[in-house]
Amino acid sequence: MKTSVEVFGRGFSILVSLLLFLLSVAAPSHAQSKLSLQEAIDKALESRASLKAEAERVSIAQGNEKQAELIANPVFQFENQNLRPGQTYTRDVDTYAYVTQPLDVLGKRKQRIAVAEDEISRTEAGYQLIKRQIIQSVKLSYWEARGAQEKLDLLRATVENFQKIIDYQSAQLSVGAISEQDLLRVQLEGERLKIAANLAEIEASRARVQLLKAMGRTDFSAVLLTEPLDMNIVAIEAMDIGQVLSQRIEMKVANAAVEEAQAKSRLQDVSARPDLNVIYGYKRTQLVDATSGVNTATAGLQITLPITDRNQGNRAAASAEVRRQQQLLAATEADIRVDYFGAFQEYQLRRREVIETLQPLREHAGTISEIAQAAYAKGGTDLLRLLDAERAQLDAQLAYVQGMTEYQQSISNLQAAEGVAP
Repeated sequence: MKTSVEVFGRGFSILVSLLLFLLSVAAPSHAQSKLSLQEAIDKALESRASLKAEAERVSIAQGNEKQAELIANPVFQFENQNLRPGQTYTRDVDTYAYVTQPLDVLGKRKQRIAVAEDEISRTEAGYQLIKRQIIQSVKLSYWEARGAQEKLDLLRATVENFQKIIDYQSAQLSVGAISEQDLLRVQLEGERLKIAANLAEIEASRARVQLLKAMGRTDFSAVLLTEPLDMNIVAIEAMDIGQVLSQRIEMKVANAAVEEAQAKSRLQDVSARPDLNVIYGYKRTQLVDATSGVNTATAGLQITLPITDRNQGNRAAASAEVRRQQQLLAATEADIRVDYFGAFQEYQLRRREVIETLQPLREHAGTISEIAQAAYAKGGTDLLRLLDAERAQLDAQLAYVQGMTEYQQSISNLQAAEGVAP
């Protein structure tokens, strides 16, 4: 005849096995809209107001180019001279009406257009940079929220199924099969799991809100992130640094800024050249030997004389700006080199951690848990050791989820460092 202890041991072993099976399956979620990583990126590019604002900067630069292409307006001037009391206006008063047309024959308009074109190139590159930054922000936030969701599902499933163990132990106590101390230990472990699940829910909510913020969402409804955490466990080869520099948007922005500064410097140089204006008009004047006014034409050329002001200050400032942008270009290149090698090393370390540490840790913890269950079922160990084994397995699973989250983020960082198009 089987003793109550043997019955308890076998029953408890069955319950623990059921717990381990359910731990590997995510807890069922409430009605939620599903969201993949690519969908999150697409919605961010559609919704982010900062990206739309950056697009308006391109429109502003295009408007500046259109304005730079326009020819200066002529100036019309009308005046009367020799006005005195008692005169006959049509006979005694000199009347002038003429038009002054600025001429651009010394390259100023052409250089203004060149500056505007370089401004467009810089703003377009800036738009692409903001776009890449938004995509990167969404990727990192997505994986952070995805890991938090996985942890919450794991802890919820653990709490739900551990409650069955508590109920079973309580029933065993009522028939005298176990001591009250064992029940209290199980109940204490259940309370610890509930606290951990509550904290995980807070963290998951915070991560989800951060993701929706990165997407530019104004509503914060629940979403179910569907991207698998264990994807992309593949080796990524190192990329040539020259190719990295050619792909990074930051280099395009910095180069465009240098070209714009050089164009502005050339504009300041040509601005020191004289301004030319053609004057042509009408004059009605009273001749000495005539009894009435006569109509005559006027023509002339107006030119500024750059004697004291040769635009020296603006030219010096523009040259200094060119040198500044060139130094910023060199600094950007240095930052990209450091960024890439750091991201690649982090990716390698994260991948090695997943393959060599976290996956074996999870497998070993599962094996130890199975051994502890079998030993407890046969009376070869106490309840405390069994709970320690189960806790170690849960910790190993949570560590694996955290490691995979950081691994996926390291891939996103590496892709951003490579300048790979999303």
